[in-house]
Amino acid sequence: MADTTEMTVDEAVCAILSEYGVEYVFGMRIYTDLDVTRTKPIGVHYEASAELMAYGFARVSGKPGVCAINRPGTPNALMGLAEASNSSVPIIVLLDGLPAAMEGKNALYAYDQVSMMRPLAKSVEVVDVPSQMPDKLRRAFRIATSGRPGPVVVIPRGIASQRIPDPALFAEEQFAAFPATRIAPDPALVLQAVRLLMDAERPCIVAGGGVNLSRAWEELRAFADVAQIPVATTISGKGAFSEHDSLSVGAVGDIQGGRLGRGRVAAKIVRESDVVLLIGTRTNQMATNGWTVPDPASTIIHVDIDPNEIGRNYTTALGIVADAKLALSALTTALGEQGYEPPVSRKGEIAQLLDEWARDNREGEASDAVPIQPARLIKEIRPFIGPDTILVSDGSSPFMWASSHLKVDAGPTFISPRGTGAIGTGLPMAIGAQLAAPEKRVICLEGDGGLMCGILGELEVAARYRLPITVVVFNNGSLLHEKNRMKGELRDHMDFLPGLDFAMIARGLGCEGIRVERPEDLGGAIEAAVHSSATTVLDVVIDPDQGFPGAPR
Repeated sequence: MADTTEMTVDEAVCAILSEYGVEYVFGMRIYTDLDVTRTKPIGVHYEASAELMAYGFARVSGKPGVCAINRPGTPNALMGLAEASNSSVPIIVLLDGLPAAMEGKNALYAYDQVSMMRPLAKSVEVVDVPSQMPDKLRRAFRIATSGRPGPVVVIPRGIASQRIPDPALFAEEQFAAFPATRIAPDPALVLQAVRLLMDAERPCIVAGGGVNLSRAWEELRAFADVAQIPVATTISGKGAFSEHDSLSVGAVGDIQGGRLGRGRVAAKIVRESDVVLLIGTRTNQMATNGWTVPDPASTIIHVDIDPNEIGRNYTTALGIVADAKLALSALTTALGEQGYEPPVSRKGEIAQLLDEWARDNREGEASDAVPIQPARLIKEIRPFIGPDTILVSDGSSPFMWASSHLKVDAGPTFISPRGTGAIGTGLPMAIGAQLAAPEKRVICLEGDGGLMCGILGELEVAARYRLPITVVVFNNGSLLHEKNRMKGELRDHMDFLPGLDFAMIARGLGCEGIRVERPEDLGGAIEAAVHSSATTVLDVVIDPDQGFPGAPR
């Protein structure tokens, strides 16, 4: 604990952040009292980007991300907050508030900040009295990291320079990482779940984002090894289980479906299972193909930290409120104690389905067409995705290709904006991820529309902090996902100015830039980018009419 007799509110905030081991504060409000040997500011260009960087940092590090935002930028902060809220990722937003004495006077930059933030935050903590700030900040860490994680907004109202006598500058170490609290499963319910699995003929597992948030990768692997049943994930759960494992069927999701989407494999396996063990999933529309996968007639066992999710969309034979890590460990132990014998193996079925899917994709992946086919681009990226890679994807088409066609290992290996699906999110998330794991290779897939969606300037941030991120731009000259929903002349309104050169723009922002227009140049360009020590933008000119083949229209 730091020892002092009096300090300002901002000084106390900075001291407490250091006590919690906070490595970075992202934002456009720079705390001048930070001990930069312990906590470094990361200056950004847009408020939502600060939150998305904090999000990416939290996903990879297992620690809550922290960002600081000035009052004028309050409305810009809503999108990043929504992503963290819907994805259950703990970030702490320090938001400069309107002084209480100015309330109701049409003061400069006056917003009803609490009403704006409350629907998108797990908690909003307003601080009017300086002496409350240390306790409120500790409360923010406690709430953000406990139970189902989520964002907390702290609003000190014009008290930054006011002084606190004898502030308590300690951290509650338990809440410096997440999940800070873990709920153990009821042993009787674990036994019931095991009996249902033992009676099943074709059981399977669907692992959601809760497995990643619980960091239960090893426990899921151990359970699957004993149970010997197929493992699917939701897209938020991608990375919960190694997709190179013979029991992996990949991610379920309509958005990566169709004949050429790998989601068809997971959908078939899960839909044809008689008992489905759901672990840490909200059973949302995308994760269930519109609530058809699993089949509602299946016997459903649902494990989740949030009791509100159990039975929300499926009639549940058995619900277990518990942390995913503890639940999976208990289930593995119980299987052994009950003399569990695996059902008839489905590995051959899984391998056949994956082989058929791969064969159907060979033509597109082998294409020598100019402009480049996106399937060929993905094929050329694939060899560079390994155990030490973090794959980050923006929304829309790059996300569909990444979630479907690129396999990842278990761990914090795949990050995408599944809370909102918004474009313009991938690069900030990648910056946070790279800062959390400087030893990892971060590859970010961006659309040209996403890169221009308010975050182009964040390339300068990546360059300024010397982050070796590879940014692959799917340059098709339009908002193609939206364009494909339209007819006639309306389609032209989704096109961009012809010939935009993002490699040249990147060089102007302090990055390296490589433009690729021919498929035979892809391999060498990707290799140069991923081995560069600088932020490198790989601007790939792809077919302007070819989106993800399974995308719904």
